[in-house]
Amino acid sequence: MRKLPLIALLFIIGCIPTPPWSKVGGQYFDDSQNFYVELPKGWKKSNRVVYLLLTRDGVLLQNIMITRMDIDAELKYTKKKLKRDMLPQEVAEVIIDDLTSNPNILNFNLIENIPAKISGHQGFRLLFTFRNEEGVKYKSVYYGFIAGGKFYGIRYTAAERYYFDKDIETFEKIVKSFKLLSEET
Repeated sequence: MRKLPLIALLFIIGCIPTPPWSKVGGQYFDDSQNFYVELPKGWKKSNRVVYLLLTRDGVLLQNIMITRMDIDAELKYTKKKLKRDMLPQEVAEVIIDDLTSNPNILNFNLIENIPAKISGHQGFRLLFTFRNEEGVKYKSVYYGFIAGGKFYGIRYTAAERYYFDKDIETFEKIVKSFKLLSEET
């Protein structure tokens, strides 16, 4: 008779949804996305998205995203395509077109588009500002590169006023720690 309440409790616990955020800090391995990175203490990771999404004070104040996609996948806002043999600056131009075609990114202003090395791969670094529909001005740094048949993007976006400068150093440390677990083919 005692087993029934225990079974019911286990069933109920199993039905509790995953919390939307979990605290992070230290080494982070994502085998499904093929990367390792050092995460800052005091930040939170979303448990509701496929890519890595981090924030400390709330995603509308600052966020860091690490994404991986197949080269053949369609980008959300542009008809332009990525290709394996593209030069890093050509890849950057496709990503810029996708950003500027996004209806949620208003008054896009590209400040910098330079070559960068990420995890030993030739890539790019973009620095830009934009406004959202409510008029809040954001500043963003976006690193990207192609490895084999995948595109990797590492992006930091924060409200330009106060939050961007507050956490840019943390973001750059994350980028420096980023490593592929195995080389893409």
